[in-house]
Order: sequence, then structure tokens, then C-alpha cells
Amino acid sequence: MSSAPAKPRCLLCGSDSLEPLDALTPPELEQLWFHMGVKLSPAAQALFNGHRHIELLRCGGCGFQFFSPVLPGNSPFYEDLQRQIRDYYPVTCPAFTRALAAARTHGLREVMDLGCGSGAFLDLAKAEGLATHGLDLNVQAVAGCRERGHEVINQTAEDFAATRPERRFPLVTSFEVMEHVPDPAAFFREAAALVAPSGYLAIAVPNNEGVHRLCSLEPHQWPPHHLTRWRATDLRRLGEQNRLEIVSLDGDELRGVQLRFYLRLQRELEHLLGRRKSPPGRLWPEAVTFVYRVLLARRYVRRGISLHALYRKPAGAP
Repeated sequence: MSSAPAKPRCLLCGSDSLEPLDALTPPELEQLWFHMGVKLSPAAQALFNGHRHIELLRCGGCGFQFFSPVLPGNSPFYEDLQRQIRDYYPVTCPAFTRALAAARTHGLREVMDLGCGSGAFLDLAKAEGLATHGLDLNVQAVAGCRERGHEVINQTAEDFAATRPERRFPLVTSFEVMEHVPDPAAFFREAAALVAPSGYLAIAVPNNEGVHRLCSLEPHQWPPHHLTRWRATDLRRLGEQNRLEIVSLDGDELRGVQLRFYLRLQRELEHLLGRRKSPPGRLWPEAVTFVYRVLLARRYVRRGISLHALYRKPAGAP
């Protein structure tokens, strides 16, 4: 006799007081990806085997949003994305710029990048004169980073800490990684453990209080790609739980082109899934974007793609 599946609990605070917000079936998710130009391979689709739907939940205790089941992507899934999405790994982004600015401001000369991918940030850091280290589970990406002179290892942060317990870094970074991991609280704790006393931790995640909130059906924001949705409150909570001081916590500026794109895309996806009867028009997104630009709101609205947090570990911390 099989036992009933365990009731999901909040991935941040552990509460089982959960509110369902939305749900999609595997065929619906495959439809959404196809609309975005990605045809999932059979090996990637196998992730959905045994699951009738993926549910978005909000914690009644702390408000954190996450998905059930927790369904992280496999290697074939990410290979599909990298093959079919141009510039899946960005060459640069505001998060890279902010982290390098922090390194210059605080005189940091060494960095460990968790989930370093193809090594784009490490390339920029090396050009700034930093000693560069990274961790990633993509064997090909690790090999490419090593060829360009970075000390990169095919390990998780937990495994690295277990094999090199004495190793700490003045700057640890993680860009758009935490939303992909099944246990974000553990990932953050492991990242914080790699920071040297008086050192810094820079984290970037998608901003669910920003432009992504306008397009909740965008498949990048669902499993098996993203497993969680983030607010500034959540990043502040993790810092407090791990006794890190918040140096800065802010979002990207919201550009007009992003506003128009996501307003249009949400209506297209609603129509695709039958949640909107008539085909979406273009007038309303254009009008909203025009007003946004006329008001020069980009200068003041920090509701763009990502959230950025910079933490400092106290001098006496282990």
C-alpha cells in the first residue's frame, strides 16, 4: 500500500499554511515553451512523468511563493534551452556591474561565483584584476572556464565546503541561480558559509515584485526552469536568518521595452491557453508604455527584471 505524498511546506519558513495561486499541466507548459521558440525534447519532457499539474503556492506565514512539486530541470532540459534560446547565458547584466562596483569600492581582489555557467562574469572580474574561482555542475561550461584561466570546479557549494573546509572568499556571488535550486534556504546558507569574515555576498534573483509580475505565465518563471519567485522581503529574511548585514537591496530600473514586451506576452499566453477568448490587441500595451516613457518613470521605478542584494558578514563571524 503506497503512502500519500507529503504535504508541501514553505521552502523558506517551513509553514504548511499554503494558498494555491495558479496551476498548469505539463502539456500547457510545453505549449508555452513552444510559443517562446523552444521545443522540449522527449528527455526533457520526461521530467513531467507522473505529474498531472504544477501548482504555484503562496505561504500563509511569510508570503514566499514556490511551486509544488519541486521539479528542477535536468541536463536535457537545459541543453534544449541553450541550443534554442540565443544568449541564454548573458555576456553582461546589471548584476555583474553591481558586483564589480562593490569589489572596487571595498577593495576585494578575489571572487567565488556559484553557478558560474559559461564564465561571463568571471571573464569581467578577471579583466578587473580579481583572482577568479567558480563552481558549476555543467561539465562543458567548467572546461571552457578553465581554458580561459579561471579556477572552476564541477561541484556544489556544499561539496566544495566539505572538501575545502578552510577555504573562504572576500566576495562570493550568485547570479540568477537561487530560483533554480530545490532548497534555496540551504543554498543561501552554503553560499554564506563560503564568505570570509568581513567579506561580501552578492545575490541576484528575478524580481517577482517587478515586471515579471505582469507576465505570470511566462514559462521561464515555472518549473522545471524556476522553482521559486522572489521579493525583497524574502532576500531580507535570508540575510537575517544567516546573520548577514544588508549593505544594499534594490531592483533593476524598468525599461519601456520590457514593460511593453511582458504586457503583450501575458495576453498572448492567456489566449494560447484559452484564458482569454479574443486575440490580444496591441493598443493597450503601447499606450501604457508611451505614458511610462513620457513620465520618464524609468528614472524612478526599480521594478525591472532582477533584484540585487549585497550582504556583509560581520568580522567575528565563523
